[in-house]
Amino acid sequence: MPIPEPSRRVLLIEDSVVSRRLVSLILRPESVAIVEAEDGERGFEQAYRTLPDLILLDLRMPGWDGFVTLEHLKEEARTRKIPVIFLTAEEATSAKAKALDMGAVDFVSKPFDPIELRARVRAALRAKQTQDLLEQRAHLDGLTGLGNRHALVERLASDWSQSRRRGSSLAVIMADLDRFKAVNDLLGHAAGDSILRGAAEALSQAVRAGDFVARYGGEEFVIVASDCDIPGATAIVERFREALLAMKEPYNPHGHRVTTSVGVASSQGLMLSGPEDLIRQADAALYRAKEAGRDAVWIYDGGEFRSAVGIRIMNTISYG
Repeated sequence: MPIPEPSRRVLLIEDSVVSRRLVSLILRPESVAIVEAEDGERGFEQAYRTLPDLILLDLRMPGWDGFVTLEHLKEEARTRKIPVIFLTAEEATSAKAKALDMGAVDFVSKPFDPIELRARVRAALRAKQTQDLLEQRAHLDGLTGLGNRHALVERLASDWSQSRRRGSSLAVIMADLDRFKAVNDLLGHAAGDSILRGAAEALSQAVRAGDFVARYGGEEFVIVASDCDIPGATAIVERFREALLAMKEPYNPHGHRVTTSVGVASSQGLMLSGPEDLIRQADAALYRAKEAGRDAVWIYDGGEFRSAVGIRIMNTISYG
């Protein structure tokens, strides 16, 4: 039997119960999972939480109409790239032009033609799938398969916005493999690449579900951890350091000990102007860890830097 394609999530924002039922009935033959919202404000919150693949948005609604809802969707980094198809009985060309200028991808006129609605939904979902694949490739580091620096910037901005909305803490961890140049010089770049891939695998296993991991450049990695305070971030670091020490074949064929210097910063209790502050603070903490002799963890906490307490210090890597 052929494996069925995974369902794509479609958010239907429509104040009319009859129209919601009709759209759901028309799209039943398609491989889509429909989530409903009865007004623009609830629809925006639903889109922010669930990140649907497509939004079907009624133009004329009480409260937030389609234009206001679309404006909020496009202003928010987390929802900006979700395609929006307007559902409307509006015949005025000016209204349609305004919506397209604001970022809508298409219109479907009421009363609905089932064939047209299904075709336009399929076309929008195909375009979104292609966009997702291209963005995924553009956002991945070719060696490790982690996110790259461009992906980090986007994810950090999104998680920062979300943490501000929730009033929750956001942690950034910067880790740099110690004396990595010696690996390439003494063992060759192939061995160095293997260790980088192993470190990426170890880091991916150390983080929590939902955390974001990127290769920042060279032998440096960054973790963005939402709803995470300093103790939670240092727990991630401890798991990563232990995994590095235990790293063996195929990533570490020569059996050398691999250690890391780490800087940690959290937004908890601090007045920060933007996500760039977290990166700068974590980077400064990382610099302190290197100054302290490497194989160390330093934290920016409460407006000052300090060495992490309770993190086991491992033996310094030796390539002799």
